Amino acid sequence: MTDTIDSHSGPIDLSRPYLVGVGGPAMSGLARLLAELGHQVSGSDIHDSDILAALRTAGVRVRVGHDAAYVEGASCVVHTTGARNAPEVRAARAAGIPVVRRAQVLDKLADGRRLVAVSGSHGKSTTAGMLVHVLRTLGQDPTYLIGADLTGPGSGAHLGRSRLLVAEADESYRPFHLLSPSLAVVTNVTDDHPSFVSRADVLRAYVEFGCRIAPDGFLIVNADCVGATVAAHVIADERPDVMVLRCGRDRAADVRLLDVHAEGWSASATVRMPNGTETRLTLPTPATHHLDDAAAAVACAVALGLDPADVAAAVGTFAGVRRRFEHIDTRAGVTVIDSYAGHPNEIAADLQAARTLARGRVFVVFQPSGHARVPALGERIGRVPALGERIGCVLALGERIGRVLADNADYVLLLDVPDNLSDGRPLADTDAIAARLRDGAYCLPLGPDHAARVIARMAGRGDVVLTMGAGDVTGYGAAILDGLGRRAEVALSA
Repeated sequence: MTDTIDSHSGPIDLSRPYLVGVGGPAMSGLARLLAELGHQVSGSDIHDSDILAALRTAGVRVRVGHDAAYVEGASCVVHTTGARNAPEVRAARAAGIPVVRRAQVLDKLADGRRLVAVSGSHGKSTTAGMLVHVLRTLGQDPTYLIGADLTGPGSGAHLGRSRLLVAEADESYRPFHLLSPSLAVVTNVTDDHPSFVSRADVLRAYVEFGCRIAPDGFLIVNADCVGATVAAHVIADERPDVMVLRCGRDRAADVRLLDVHAEGWSASATVRMPNGTETRLTLPTPATHHLDDAAAAVACAVALGLDPADVAAAVGTFAGVRRRFEHIDTRAGVTVIDSYAGHPNEIAADLQAARTLARGRVFVVFQPSGHARVPALGERIGRVPALGERIGCVLALGERIGRVLADNADYVLLLDVPDNLSDGRPLADTDAIAARLRDGAYCLPLGPDHAARVIARMAGRGDVVLTMGAGDVTGYGAAILDGLGRRAEVALSA
């Protein structure tokens, strides 16, 4: 049985929207767009943050914590999946205030615009961010709504002057079935979310999404992903008016990557365009999987009528999106990278990229993305070769924290899931992951300062540290860098 979410099905009044979970990247961007459109926007989140501060500056009334009284006077209540049982949502239903999903609001914003909807299990934010960067670099001003910041807090959304609207289309609980894009992207198809009961269920969801493409629209799919390719064939049979462009490294790709190479802080490939011309594409990141995202962005831009050579040049100046293998800083010879990865494929890809950088070891401070996903993904995460075969775990208290394993070994600090990511479901600890790591592991409720002491004691010049996961682990990087800096100062004064 498919897991779904009931929502209001009538007209939506966006004059006074209240957003629950407004501190998340996607919801904060939506709040910013609605405020720029002149609506009286308010919302709440469980913790204060730089994102909430940026929203206040943008004119959004935000509160910290949840309270049923907050929705009084709202014209509608918009919620995230994780906040669907929040007090504000329950109060709105009881009071007859329309409760809607983010995708319903996105669909309303798409009225009168040409929607480019980027879907897929992984790579949505990077692909959408690259496309936005290309469009802006080449003189266009699209409206966009991305599930990650491009630069500082609040930079993942913008109200543009052109008719183009670039947005992520989330597949979990099927909100992308509410959209009818002119151009749809499927970066890849995997069964990474508990709202899907089987791989066949996932494929059906993407096929239905593709069949909702506007007449004579475009579908961009990853030719290297079997699921995406199968979905594209079915969609093409159902919708022969839709133009399908395949991108990737496979021979069948219309936008094909050749001679993929990574060295230092760059990844490059030759891109063969649909017309047979070739151009060299270089990204300022060692993450070669971002080249796959770049191929999708290039295919989108070409479908929108832009010159292929200009597009490739513009993609090469893209600095990336926040938390997608983001280089935070290098201190005392230790490089710290922040990663949103939580799925086994994402973890493996980012660790592979880290290996190309490291002259020493790779440290991972890993936090699972939510209790509901731990039982389903734990076994697969533990079996990722980079985690399950090569990494020895140093997850100890007190004097055991400083114990160093053998030369050339890697280390993982496995954190517990914060309460605000538990989704209100029965809690499961991270033993499913820990049990698959060599030598076993323990779940530690480490805070940033404690984690920083562990890393500062163990990491050395040439090592790479990744803070990885969807929760507050993103804040650990700053503390780790501070700890490394203090260690360097002590060494200089000794």
